[in-house]
Amino acid sequence: MNNVDETLNSILIQVYRSLLQYAGECWPWAAASDTAVEQAVRTMAEEERTLAGRIFAHLDARGWPIDLGGYPDNSSLHYVSLTFLLQRLVADHQRLVTELNTAASGLSADLDAARLVADVAAVARRNLEHLRKLTGAKERREVAA
Repeated sequence: MNNVDETLNSILIQVYRSLLQYAGECWPWAAASDTAVEQAVRTMAEEERTLAGRIFAHLDARGWPIDLGGYPDNSSLHYVSLTFLLQRLVADHQRLVTELNTAASGLSADLDAARLVADVAAVARRNLEHLRKLTGAKERREVAA
């Protein structure tokens, strides 16, 4: 087995089946005033889904038998507050960024794979910061209310 492709497939599953992707597909009930937050989360999910597509195409071109994995059971998150969901998204994305950084260190021998993971990690880090800002803004609005 090719360790690089195995690592890339693991990254594909982590990105494609992240909580951000789940939230982008299955948004909880939220107040009409939270439409901008919902749109921001859906946009971040789309960016990362596009990167997952790049990983998929890379693995497919190499003839790797691609495993897309499955979502963890997130059904308990259907009826939570938006603030709680945002906090969970931050925690899950922090885990993803850490795992991407760890995986990237093992891909230095394959420059194409290393660049691809670096692109994914850069977007994941940017989205983590955006999620943190959304969470802080939402928490401040709730305190002020």
